[in-house]
Amino acid sequence: MQLPCLLISLATAFLTLRPAGAATAVQPNVTATSKELTNSGSCCATLDYFLPEKVHYNSLTDLSYQTSILSYWSQQEQSLNPICIVIPTSSEDVSTAVFILDIAYKMSMSGCSFAIKSAGHTPQAGAANIEGGITIDLASLNQVIISSDQSIASIGPGNRWANVYTPLDALNLSMVGGRVSDVGVGGLMTGGGVSFFSGRYGFACDNVFNFEVVLASGAIVDANATSNPTLYRALKGGSNNLGVVTRFDVRLFQQGSFWGGTLTQAITEKQDVIDFISNFDHSATYDPYAALITNFVWDAGITLILSDVEYTKPTPYPPTFAPLFALPAVANTMRIAPLTSFTDEIALSSDSTTSEKSDLFTTMTFINSAIFMSELWDLVDATVTSLSNVTGLLFTLTFQPLPYVIYSKSAATGGNVLGLDRFTDDFVNALAVVSWALPTDDATVYAAVQQLFDTAAAKAKSMGVWNEFVYLNYAAPWQKPITGYGQANKNFLQNVSKSYDPDSLFQKAVPGGFKLATS
Repeated sequence: MQLPCLLISLATAFLTLRPAGAATAVQPNVTATSKELTNSGSCCATLDYFLPEKVHYNSLTDLSYQTSILSYWSQQEQSLNPICIVIPTSSEDVSTAVFILDIAYKMSMSGCSFAIKSAGHTPQAGAANIEGGITIDLASLNQVIISSDQSIASIGPGNRWANVYTPLDALNLSMVGGRVSDVGVGGLMTGGGVSFFSGRYGFACDNVFNFEVVLASGAIVDANATSNPTLYRALKGGSNNLGVVTRFDVRLFQQGSFWGGTLTQAITEKQDVIDFISNFDHSATYDPYAALITNFVWDAGITLILSDVEYTKPTPYPPTFAPLFALPAVANTMRIAPLTSFTDEIALSSDSTTSEKSDLFTTMTFINSAIFMSELWDLVDATVTSLSNVTGLLFTLTFQPLPYVIYSKSAATGGNVLGLDRFTDDFVNALAVVSWALPTDDATVYAAVQQLFDTAAAKAKSMGVWNEFVYLNYAAPWQKPITGYGQANKNFLQNVSKSYDPDSLFQKAVPGGFKLATS
């Protein structure tokens, strides 16, 4: 029977494998006899024993299982069926689960590979869910604890941004975090994180002063500038490759209501809008309070331009946005409001809530060039035409400024592993968000979008504006964001992984996400 063997191995592991000093690692009760346990011999049964009422199975009567599956954003992730879903309510629960799964991995037990889910917004199948394995759903780790001096918030990875921002708004506080209410904290923070406040403070990951992390051994450790500093830097862009982050301690700052909203324009303004983006994206003149997301949307034969415009002061129509607002508009929701008002608006307009459609992200980075942006728009327009037979197609091409003045701020907090510190250019990030109704069209859309971005990369190289950085949080399954960090950062991540996860649990037993050896 596998289960008694697993119990023996657990007991042995506590005596011989648990790292010295890992006092906070949980120690499951290993004195139970096999008679007290189920005969199934599975990892799920073992987890169920040590984490009673926190392990859920695929049954119509198990609402926690069904709710977890339905909370994924994309149809691809919802289509997967883990054997069981573990919903921990504490870091110690996560430690117990990871410890058991690490022993099972060392014993080569089947059905014990696992996925780690924050909110499940990455669309590709297997990113945060798993077929025939175990999903650890962190949704219940959703604490938001504000320090007495209001300088620090401790937030759980299972939060969505609306849950974080609501109490902060009430206190006129904020943090560098996501711009869409329904997106999860865990994935965004460990993948980089672009914010309305990035012009002032850089990436979200650079504003975490401490990560609480469950390692492969089950140990719970802090990673910060003085404790586990290499792990600290690696987690700032390292995604799910190094452990399970169970708490982010983040810096807060004073922030009241500010000006922003969505500006909708006809596609006839395309070139003037592109020229505006290019002129806006210059470090020498960049206003640090300004943030811009410009979306070109193809939907059922209609093409529009929707710009999410934010200025993090209560200053209507600041000069930096004057050229954009001088152009004709179809609609305008500009107002002074709390942060949550704007993140809710983007969530609604971007259909970021749970859907039953197939979805795809794809991205690229290039040196600021209005000419290339126009070329990319033409390539997307041709691709959308070629996909006219795809049912329910919605295609959005988004341009986001990424000037040097934003990404260079990482150095002040010890740096990250994104690799942008190699450059001094003002960049633009391009993101394609594609959704469609029928899974039977998945292969067609994937092939067309991959060809589109291959062609775009070749065009960017020929124009001298291509850059290898691929933003992990937007990357398609075939893209290689870790490689895009540069060889030095990839080597660093691999060395940190070997140090903290010598048996490669998070590389081999957690197949989802972008792995260090292959991405």
